[in-house]
Amino acid sequence: MTSLVSGTHTLRVRYSAPDKARLGVLGTYSEYDIIKNGKDVWTWSSKDNAPTHRTVTAESQSTPSATPPTPEEAANRVLKALQPTTTVTTDSSVQVAGRPAYELVLDPNDSNTLIHQVRIAIDGDTKLPLRVQVVGTDRKIVFEVAYTSVDFTRPDDSEFVFNPPPGAKVTEVQPSATPKAQDRKKAEKARKDTKIIGSGWTAVRITKIDNLTNNQTDQQLKAFLDKLQSVHGSWGSGRLLAGTAFSAVWTDDGRLAVGAVRPDVIYQALSR
Repeated sequence: MTSLVSGTHTLRVRYSAPDKARLGVLGTYSEYDIIKNGKDVWTWSSKDNAPTHRTVTAESQSTPSATPPTPEEAANRVLKALQPTTTVTTDSSVQVAGRPAYELVLDPNDSNTLIHQVRIAIDGDTKLPLRVQVVGTDRKIVFEVAYTSVDFTRPDDSEFVFNPPPGAKVTEVQPSATPKAQDRKKAEKARKDTKIIGSGWTAVRITKIDNLTNNQTDQQLKAFLDKLQSVHGSWGSGRLLAGTAFSAVWTDDGRLAVGAVRPDVIYQALSR
């Protein structure tokens, strides 16, 4: 799912309340599926032909992703960020996925954010968000998730039945037990090691990161960080990743600061 962070991707989403859902990530010659049918959850990659199955418990129902896979989820995340400094207006009617819609236009009234505007297209009949666009300060779209076609009839139950292909080896994932004391301590430590500076569109999240080890993943991360621009100031020194809609600084003393703001705002947050 982390591949969705960049590039252009096509997803096929099916949903049938209250407990059936299927998400397919379509590649050029492959497909990755997550299927939930009641308490059964399957994952399957056509490339690897190695499905996994798990039986979910009440505690493990919620599995949020860093990248919103549907316009509805993206819209919910944006609307939760609404602050008194946001101006909300409506724009002219548009067509999305062949359906008439109207747009909500969110304008952050803060020059420190890299977000110029967020546009949410709402279906005229069902009021479901059909498209979310995030526009950067250069007036170009930096993120978009939208339906290209949508059908509001309930999918047949057979859409959520997964039968492993012949020859596939199924991996049975054991359900998670009650969180152990060690896991609870890790979660509590992560919470204490994270702070939010500012609010709304200019909030900066600062997290303490454990020292990199010699394992392959950490070494790949270190090689990536070494290629980033070296920066320093009263807050210390580190590496800067300046994107079109966000900035991130990984400091040499093990802090990661991220926000939809200019680098100088990140530096100010690190100095607090």
